[in-house]
Amino acid sequence: MKKSIFIFGSIIAVAILFYPQSTIGKLTGSPGGKTGSPMDNSDCTSCHNVQGTTVTTTNITSNIPSDGYIPGNTYTITANLVNAGTPNGFEITCEENTSNTKTGILFNTNPSATQLVNNGNAITHTTAGNSLNTWIFDWEAPAIGTGDITFYGAFILAGYPIGSNIGDYLTLSALSISEFITPSAIGEYAKDKSLIKVLDFLGRETKEINKPLLYIYDDGTVEKRIIME
Repeated sequence: MKKSIFIFGSIIAVAILFYPQSTIGKLTGSPGGKTGSPMDNSDCTSCHNVQGTTVTTTNITSNIPSDGYIPGNTYTITANLVNAGTPNGFEITCEENTSNTKTGILFNTNPSATQLVNNGNAITHTTAGNSLNTWIFDWEAPAIGTGDITFYGAFILAGYPIGSNIGDYLTLSALSISEFITPSAIGEYAKDKSLIKVLDFLGRETKEINKPLLYIYDDGTVEKRIIME
């Protein structure tokens, strides 16, 4: 009898050990670092048993102008999971394209639906937010010279029965944006270049004034100037 009880208990313990566990990535939000970005190198599949992909359309949009973000400005970012049921989830981060480091500042503008994770470098849904399919937050653009950036997002349409990690569907999205170079930014960059020579329009070096001249810099740029006296 004792032996039977021991065997039965062992079977239950093994079943509990291997039973699919509900994780933080299910209802209460992603634990962070699951956006599918180059730096994260991980997505929702580390927490969810994904059975399919691209069953719905996802997109990341913003009110950033088509000619790029202005450093220091704050913009609104919208994440959308189209034609989805519930529950749903997401995580989005932003990285600069040169070395794929996190960039910009994320602001949680709707705490009931979203929350910051990964040391503030990403945003995800809350328990209440998993009943939505659209989430909105703000992002402050990084410093001058950061260059092109990309928002990376991983989206989950959870499977059924609700509360199980079985049968979930994953889609990944990205939004790339260039930096808008303002006149003031050009002035900042000019500090880092040195003048090589001054030429007239015939290609001869000169120190003349009161006429159009070509200023040649070591970074390859050429400026047309007229210095009047």
